[in-house]
Amino acid sequence: MNALAISSLALAVEAAQGKPCLFADLALKSPRQDAGLLVSSGHAAPGLGAGTYVCDARCTPELLAAHPRFVVRTANGRIFRLLPESGAITPEQGGAAGDGVTDDQPAIQAAVDYAEAVGAQEVRFPAPRYRIDCPLRTSPADQSLARDGHPIVISKSLAFRGMAAGRTVLDFRALDGAPAESDWQLVPASASDPSLAVWRGGGIFVSGDTVDPGKGQRTVARLELDRLVLYGNRQHTGNHAWPAYPVTGDGWDITDKALWVQDCHVGEIVCRDTDMIGWKGEIFYLGGAIDAVERVELARCRFASTNGSAFNPGCNAEILATDCSFGDAFQAQEETGKNRAIYRNCVWHDCDHTTIGSGSTAAFLYNWVWPTRVEALPPPLTLLDNCEFRDVGWLRVLSWVSGSIRTVDTPVGLPGSDGQAIRDVDLGIDALLDRKTNIHALGLYGLDTLEEQVPGAPAGVFKRPPANVSLRITHRRTSAAREAGREWLGVSWSGLVDASCSIHAQGEYASGRVPNGGDAPVSMPLVTFGPGAPSTSYWARGWYAAPAFSGPGEIKVTAPLMAVTLADAIIADMTLSRPPSGGSSFGYAEGQTVRISKVGAAGSFRFGKGASASFAVTATRSLVNECDWIEFTYNRERQRWEESGFFSDA
Repeated sequence: MNALAISSLALAVEAAQGKPCLFADLALKSPRQDAGLLVSSGHAAPGLGAGTYVCDARCTPELLAAHPRFVVRTANGRIFRLLPESGAITPEQGGAAGDGVTDDQPAIQAAVDYAEAVGAQEVRFPAPRYRIDCPLRTSPADQSLARDGHPIVISKSLAFRGMAAGRTVLDFRALDGAPAESDWQLVPASASDPSLAVWRGGGIFVSGDTVDPGKGQRTVARLELDRLVLYGNRQHTGNHAWPAYPVTGDGWDITDKALWVQDCHVGEIVCRDTDMIGWKGEIFYLGGAIDAVERVELARCRFASTNGSAFNPGCNAEILATDCSFGDAFQAQEETGKNRAIYRNCVWHDCDHTTIGSGSTAAFLYNWVWPTRVEALPPPLTLLDNCEFRDVGWLRVLSWVSGSIRTVDTPVGLPGSDGQAIRDVDLGIDALLDRKTNIHALGLYGLDTLEEQVPGAPAGVFKRPPANVSLRITHRRTSAAREAGREWLGVSWSGLVDASCSIHAQGEYASGRVPNGGDAPVSMPLVTFGPGAPSTSYWARGWYAAPAFSGPGEIKVTAPLMAVTLADAIIADMTLSRPPSGGSSFGYAEGQTVRISKVGAAGSFRFGKGASASFAVTATRSLVNECDWIEFTYNRERQRWEESGFFSDA
């Protein structure tokens, strides 16, 4: 062979060394020492997972041993690693098929591990669907920090980004690809309890810092999910008992969370255009220390279909959620205290109940509901801006909630005993009745006693009545509800409610019940009643009907509009309650008005001038004929009702 032929052969060999090939064939190459890059045409097949590989200071035997799907040793002993493109890699570059049929869990987890090792910022998912089988779990079910048995584990800052035209589906299955609804693993319940417990493993498990290095210093400083669907393939069966039953696998499975952060510390979690559908436990779950997560941002996300909670941000993370929905669950949202949580144009739907607002924002004191705050900071705030609650069995509102909401077939309640010390609520409600009937649009439920012990507190620490609560509600009905005769029950309150609370109601109040505190109220917030048409068949005027009187007595003021009747044709001298039976701390509010109207022709009610310290009239007034009325306004300083209007056609 002459010199020219040898030279040509050398050039051909050199060209062959630089020609793209499959990842496995890179090991057959012998690139020159000054060649710093190799190019693959794909990982397992041409065009699938192509990439550029670099030989640099990171290329060590240790990196090769830890990440063999992304690092290769060539025939002449050089080590090359995948070079992220614009900071991103794909599971296909680690061997994923992306066909929705092949189990891509090993390749996806390998991509996560490699990205974390070399500082890549993103894992991109170009295919429409990836099948992800749950790996084997050997650790006991209660070991919250164990990594085994989780389909995807993330330990450093990373973004998952779907690149398919219609978003990318991460399709989670049971072990070995078995159906996720009907198949699960059984593992010991704990190290000390060998009884078997259900294990499903959930979706993405975030393994953050177990010891908090401080805000801004956390290893998982930012986790981002973008344009993804985390599809669990589980059904919402309506069985909310937990833990899940090992024989049937049904129930609230606390081992099956779509996004799982527990007993560790993470910085920021951002989800955009990401749905999490079909799980058995909490779909979006943050649990552990009160400051476990710094911030959560959700935009155009949907969390739905579970036997547990759709959204459970169980720590004091700052929340910003826009155009999101949570529902088809036992609880659409399970809540703990937040210094700041803002929800805009969000929907909660189809659940037994949901809770908004709550307690501990400074530190856990007594229990997670008891409201605490850092006095040096602005007051905590959960803001609901143009949000909707649809077909929620009961919307529970606790402390520090403000804003405006629309409810559809959803009763709203402020449970004083459960909330322990509800305070600082300012909420407007547009309540629409459609398919349900005879439910309360709004209830403010105070304490039965001032000596109700706070759970977890020393003896003698008692719950506090709801205070500084302002509620405004408009009742409406759809045409279908009108035609079917469906009605709201009126706004009500009960128990001990602080006099600083107020309720303004208007619209189609129903079942003859304007806002009221029952026949013998122990408290009464400031209550006003605006324009509205009664929808009741109980009494056409819809005023609160007090028990009939058989003689002189005290009218217990319990509503802004009250109807009174006499059983006999007598003149009954009347007084008014001052204050409610709970005492002056619980009503009546300065400026509270009550209009009392006579029903029926029998007898007359008389309010004599100077006859009682409970009221003051400019002249003796008598309600003789039906629909005669007298109106009083409360003077809190003097604790008496003062005449502000009177009508009689007698």
